[in-house]
Amino acid sequence: MNSPAKPILEVNSVSKAFGGVEALRDGSLKLSPGEVLAIVGANGAGKSTLIKIIAGVLTPDRGDISIKGKSIARQDHTVGFIRQMGVEVVYQDLAIVPNMTAPYNLFLGRVPRKFGIFVDEKKMQEKTREVLAELKVETVQSLKRPISEMSGGQQQSIAIGRAIAWGKEIVILDEPTAALGPNETQQVERVINEIRKRNTATILISHNLDQVFRLADRLVVVHQGNTSKEFMRNEVTIDELVKAITTG
Repeated sequence: MNSPAKPILEVNSVSKAFGGVEALRDGSLKLSPGEVLAIVGANGAGKSTLIKIIAGVLTPDRGDISIKGKSIARQDHTVGFIRQMGVEVVYQDLAIVPNMTAPYNLFLGRVPRKFGIFVDEKKMQEKTREVLAELKVETVQSLKRPISEMSGGQQQSIAIGRAIAWGKEIVILDEPTAALGPNETQQVERVINEIRKRNTATILISHNLDQVFRLADRLVVVHQGNTSKEFMRNEVTIDELVKAITTG
């Protein structure tokens, strides 16, 4: 029998307060390669604070985070360092530039240059095609159209593709289908399943519990600032999960 995969991410008893109000208290979780972990909870439960700590946006007041077995020192707890460790986040607002093409959005802030001067558009297009093919995104036909002319599902796929291109270890998806219709949601869910196949660990934040049950291997409930419960997907019903979300 194979031994369980060693966690790629460990969050141990992290806490964060704002103006004396504790938004997160002793939050803990583990994440393994190739796993989809759903973080669920009511609005204001502390999910966003937990994710921002993992992403390096916020520094915890206490507690510890380890990525690939390396404990992140307080002075290193920055977005830049966490990204160097292979962690990327796709926030709900996508952070895309509508008037730019898919390749330029994929390389946002990382545009390659030839001879240190000229934009290497060939390299950008080749990498974009490679990433979209890897995620089996077949609906993006032209790489010369601005993102604004694409559907919401296509835009979300580009944003996730950017995360995959640079975040080789962990991808965090914040409400990836909240603003999408059924067909576009299916497209994004297929992309998430492709991420799993490439052994990249995924954290999914979603209020769509049906989606959570379709995608997640494991679920962590955040309630009133605590990571109060943890379930394997096949060991809990939606009714039991709703109860855990509302009562802890």
